[in-house]
Amino acid sequence: MILYVVRYHPALSETFVRDEVRGLFLAGVPVELAAFDVRDSVAVEPVGAPVHAQPHRWGWLGALPALLFEWLRRPGILPVRVLWLTTLVRRARRVHVHFAGEAAEWTRLACQRAGVPYSVTVHAVDLYKPRAALGAVLAGATRVVAMTAFNVEALRVGYAIEARLVRFGLRLDGIPLAAPDHSRLILAVGRNVPKKGLDRVVKLAQHLGDQAEVVIVSDMLPSPPADVRGLLPHAQVLDLMASAALFVLPCRRAPDGDMDGLPVVLVEAMATGLPVVTTNVSGIPELVDEAVGWVVPPDDEEALFAAVESALADPAERARRGAAGKDRVRQKLYGIARLVAEMKEVLGEG
Repeated sequence: MILYVVRYHPALSETFVRDEVRGLFLAGVPVELAAFDVRDSVAVEPVGAPVHAQPHRWGWLGALPALLFEWLRRPGILPVRVLWLTTLVRRARRVHVHFAGEAAEWTRLACQRAGVPYSVTVHAVDLYKPRAALGAVLAGATRVVAMTAFNVEALRVGYAIEARLVRFGLRLDGIPLAAPDHSRLILAVGRNVPKKGLDRVVKLAQHLGDQAEVVIVSDMLPSPPADVRGLLPHAQVLDLMASAALFVLPCRRAPDGDMDGLPVVLVEAMATGLPVVTTNVSGIPELVDEAVGWVVPPDDEEALFAAVESALADPAERARRGAAGKDRVRQKLYGIARLVAEMKEVLGEG
């Protein structure tokens, strides 16, 4: 059995992990998922594979016999989360953890205790706003995966790690296609963290006034004149993409160093045929250029406004770049079948 480990499940911002596990499961790989906490209460589609949720509160009572037995194997001071995970790891042939943060630290300890190898996929916040144990997590992994060439180079330069590039995959058959029309809806989607640049989207709404309707799907507070919808189920977000005129995500490097690798929502928007306006941060230029969207420098408010106004003024150009972006995503890079094939090699299942 291959055990996947994540910090949170379900998590609306990590649907790509769900799709990866589900894709492997449907391909016949014996895979299970372990998660320590729940991030979002909004319903998400099940992964199909067995899911193990860490107990909480009174739930620990039922787990006590297994935890005590595990502790007696090698007594010592360990977080109870590590003991719980070790009981699952002992049934696995290999473990793979997404994000080299807290969950990866606990995975490293559990795998050391059980004598089971682990691999890790590095994303963004775990690399650019690292925890103290990142070096140990990377050194202990038998394989390290990165989702962008930018991150592969950052791992090589910063940690002397030769990571394998495996771009994430989407279930493209479940993504609706945008219908060309005269929509004036501008859409932004992201968590309310500085690196997403959503404050710039609010200023964009103020700048545009009645020229467009700006909708933000996020956990941010109401920010008129932008229409903040809160967190929505994934299917509703995809439907909004299919009905919008433009997708805007002005990513930046945050003051604490955090930045995106390559936002999944950008790829999803392009997969619908929706043209995008974004920035040349981190791994974004590996997917988005002027042939498929509009790319501006981060935190350049005037350039962002000008790009959006140019896109709104030319429906034919929006349609052309949107179609080119859809073809790039669907034909070349981001299908789930390609991801499953590459991850089977990483996991020794190929």
